Amino acid sequence: MPKRNIPSYRLHKPTGRAIVVLGGRMFYLGKYGSKASREEYERRIAEYLANGRQLPPTQTKTGISCQELAIHFLEYAEEYHMNQPKSFNHVRTAMGFLVKHYGRESVDKFAPMSLVFIQKKLVEHGYARLMVNRYVAIIKQAFKHGAKFGWVEPNISYALQVVDNLKKGRTKAHEYRNIKPVPPDDFEKTLEKAPKRVADMARVQRHSTMRPQDICNLRACDIDRTGDVWLYRPPAHKTAYLDEVLTKYIGVFAQNAVIVLLMLSL
Repeated sequence: MPKRNIPSYRLHKPTGRAIVVLGGRMFYLGKYGSKASREEYERRIAEYLANGRQLPPTQTKTGISCQELAIHFLEYAEEYHMNQPKSFNHVRTAMGFLVKHYGRESVDKFAPMSLVFIQKKLVEHGYARLMVNRYVAIIKQAFKHGAKFGWVEPNISYALQVVDNLKKGRTKAHEYRNIKPVPPDDFEKTLEKAPKRVADMARVQRHSTMRPQDICNLRACDIDRTGDVWLYRPPAHKTAYLDEVLTKYIGVFAQNAVIVLLMLSL
């Protein structure tokens, strides 16, 4: 009978920590490459093999620490937001606050008041109201994710839903500034100082309402130039998972800049 492989010592890229997966559960070992993490790995493996490649009865999936839950959720979010690095960064920030204040606590002890405490810490840190609400929602999502896999009791995840979002005018958290468009004259004067390619990208964005990522990902094969107004359909965008087709319209003011950017021929 061939010898089965021993679970490997691995790097968890989102956190820079060492991990090992035993019995379908991920164990945090410490800083990747450190002597302490190697020793912890050897101990975990020895116990696992001695128990017939099963976790000891006391090591059930429920009752993991908040830090372990955060690592599980980061691994999930890294793949889920693989085309949205900004969204993944928000998950990392939210999980960072969870680990900082409750990392060693069991998820079974994380109550609504625990989430309210993190909510207050986010406000004290200086985050705007909408961002605080976003990070609180991410933490709720992490516990829901844990409940789905049996790492968190469903009633724990359900109880966190009673924590309300911060309301405008009823919190110390500040609001985002109402930033108005740059005056046309200031816009053109700024582009005079910018590199030509950057200036062309900015003009295309201004006249087509594209996002910066749409400009950076612009390809000739994604542009329909059969009509007076060109149609640009980005192959990747934030609502692509809904099977929606995003269309950006490129009028005559932006077409010349697009030609320069892509060196197209009419």
